[in-house]
Amino acid sequence: MGKWMYSCEQAAKLSSRAMDQPLGPWERMLLHAHLMMCKRCTNFTHQIAFLRRAARKVPEAFEKDGD
Repeated sequence: MGKWMYSCEQAAKLSSRAMDQPLGPWERMLLHAHLMMCKRCTNFTHQIAFLRRAARKVPEAFEKDGD
């Protein structure tokens, strides 16, 4: 895609990166615009956020079992 629109591949990379570090205003705006138009990338973003939350809880579950 062009300079003014992210491809799905670019949006997926940015969605992943945004979980670890803040995006710049331009990146954030273009990603948001892409997600408003692309249901697949929106679903991907929700899925990686869910997996991230679930992965954080795994150590907690092991700590509770060890008591």
